[in-house]
Order: sequence, then structure tokens, then C-alpha cells
Amino acid sequence: MGTFRLLFFTLLLVASEHAMAQRSQELTLSGGGTSALTDIGPANPLLPKGSEWTVDYRFQAHPHYAFHLGYSEGTIRANDAQSTWPERVQRNISIQTPFQSVQARVEVDFFSQRIPSYSFQQTPYLFAGMGLLQFNPQGYDQNTWVDLQPLGTEGQGTSFNPEARYSRRARTLPFGLGWRAQLSALWVIHAEATWTLTSTDYLDDTHGVYADPTVVQESYGDAAVFFADPSGRNLPIGMARGNAQTNDAYFQLQAGIGLHLEAFMEQCSSFLHR
Repeated sequence: MGTFRLLFFTLLLVASEHAMAQRSQELTLSGGGTSALTDIGPANPLLPKGSEWTVDYRFQAHPHYAFHLGYSEGTIRANDAQSTWPERVQRNISIQTPFQSVQARVEVDFFSQRIPSYSFQQTPYLFAGMGLLQFNPQGYDQNTWVDLQPLGTEGQGTSFNPEARYSRRARTLPFGLGWRAQLSALWVIHAEATWTLTSTDYLDDTHGVYADPTVVQESYGDAAVFFADPSGRNLPIGMARGNAQTNDAYFQLQAGIGLHLEAFMEQCSSFLHR
């Protein structure tokens, strides 16, 4: 987590130092909900069940294009019990996945923006970019959340499944749409819907097939056996536990408020030089 925060603030300093004369810069803080687009839970889970917050730096030097650099932290949640698919309800996996991410993206504004602006202006926009994600799938048992990756719930690192346990870092491709408005010289608000594709199929710790519980128990203990098959029905060894053909994604719906930095710095300068 510290590494990702350091990366964000380093990139932020580099971006701000290279800003051009005709520019508009904003720093916003936003929050909202997350939904898991994975193998667990409802098939169309766009109703947020987790939460997240984001700090975002926006730089604009063209009336229709802007650059964003953002850092996010949050939690993705999914529960098979909330699915309408009988096979998922039977599987009975439930997870939460805390995550941290950094992302860079390009915004395309529908309406031409004044640069800089000290009065009201607004526009809907589209955006797309790329980033890095750090995540940690967890399962719930005996009133505590347990990290799942070290447990090798699909027999990773055993004679049943010699593959190494998965990495908890992934590349991301965020894209979506939003609306922003500069309300005054200082204040900016925005709302966004973001879909984020990832390079991993393990946001929910679910990917392949059910492992031999005897092998899992010998290698990782009783907790691994429980989280490998929380249905308690001893589902068949080799039966599909997840969909290995698709990677995981997640959805974010958020709103935020921020500062127009040029106006803020001018007001600070005027105050200090009274």
C-alpha cells in the first residue's frame, strides 16, 4: 500500500512541475461504491456492495482533452448467497477484497472548456487509461476476515496443482463516463461510473477447479480446506470452481468535490501579500 501511495505522489509532483502556462489543474477527493464483476455473486452486480475513495489530479491544456492521475483505496465484496444462479448459491463462496490502485487516464470532454476558468462551466465526458492494482482476497470465518492467497484454496503449490500461488498485483484498464462542473473560481464537483478490467482472475480467489481436500489439508491446514469448499457438501474433486476463461473486473460509482488549483494558489498569494 505504501508503495502505491509513494508512486502516486511522485507522479503527481512530476506532472505538476511540467505543467504549461495555459493550463487548468484540479485536485479532487471522491468516494462511492464498488461492485465485483467476477465469478462470485450475482451475474449482473452493478448495485455497489463495497466502498472506495479516490484522490485525483486533473490537468487540462486543451479545450476537449484532459489528463488524470489517481490513487484509490477500497473494498470489493461478493457473495454467492445473493445470486439467482442455483450453482452459485450451492457453491456458497463469499469474499471481500481490499485493494489499492494507481491509474493514469485521458478524458475527452463533450463541451469545449475555458482554460483556465474562474466561473461556471460543465461538461459530460468519456475517459480511458491504464493502471496498477494491489489486492488481497479474504474470506470470513469465526468473526474474522482471513487472507486467502496464502491458503492455496485451489491446491496451488501442491502435487494436485503445481502452479505457484497467484500474484496479488495486476495491471488494469479503467474506462467509463462522467460529468464535471466548475461551480466557481475555486470549487469543482464531478460524478463518474468506471469499469476496470484487470489482468488477473483472482480478485475473488476463484479460478480453476476443486482440489483434493486431503492434499490441501496436508499442505495448508484446516482453514484452507474450509475456504476451498465453504458449501460443506464435499463437491467433486476436479469440478469447476470458477471460470478460468475470463479475467475479473470491477465497477465503481462515485462522486467528488475538489479545488481549482490556479484559483486556490492565487487566493493564497493574495492573502500572504496583503
